[in-house]
Amino acid sequence: MVTNTDQMKKPKTTSQDIDETLKTCPYCNFGNNLQAQYCKKCGKKLNQNFISRFNNDLNLFAVFIGLGVSCIVLIISSLIVGYIIVAATLDVSIFVAVVLMFMMFCGGITTGIVGCDDVKEGARNGIFMSLIAMVILGFVVGGLLFITMGIAATISQSLQPYYSSLASTSGTTITTSSTTSNSSELVFTIIKGILIMVLVFISGAVGGSFGVFLKKGLKDL
Repeated sequence: MVTNTDQMKKPKTTSQDIDETLKTCPYCNFGNNLQAQYCKKCGKKLNQNFISRFNNDLNLFAVFIGLGVSCIVLIISSLIVGYIIVAATLDVSIFVAVVLMFMMFCGGITTGIVGCDDVKEGARNGIFMSLIAMVILGFVVGGLLFITMGIAATISQSLQPYYSSLASTSGTTITTSSTTSNSSELVFTIIKGILIMVLVFISGAVGGSFGVFLKKGLKDL
């Protein structure tokens, strides 16, 4: 027979005590046993580092679909934004930043809608999509610059005798800017490039999260 005194002595189990005996899944927040290696609800492995979780959240199919959409957006936005910036006589760096940010945002939205289930997963896939897009653009732009520099060097070498004779007959001198101004412009250009890269990755992450938000909103409708 249990008396009132025994009931008073018996410790009460609180929700905090229960949570301490469970291992929460970082993907679905399901409480598993402390000895569990895989989540009983979603089946994903527990106790993973950030890189492993980032890798598990990647959906390559959704990422490549987002890349395809971003390429289409790149062409359209280049024509529209380019006309606006040329008409307003703005800096070329603004044109590049706006086009790339809009491109990654639209590609991230597509990635989030196609293959992501939560906001964090959408952000990670959006960042990965932006990384792949920037690598591809880097190779394309680098190749075009290499070809352009080769063509310019060939033309310069072929016209060098003409320039030499013209300079000797005219006797003009060519002035160049100081080293200090050149170095300051180089540093400023590097800073602008880094800032544009950061904004591009942020746009991809925001687009991926926004895509998941849109998908959940459409499901609720």
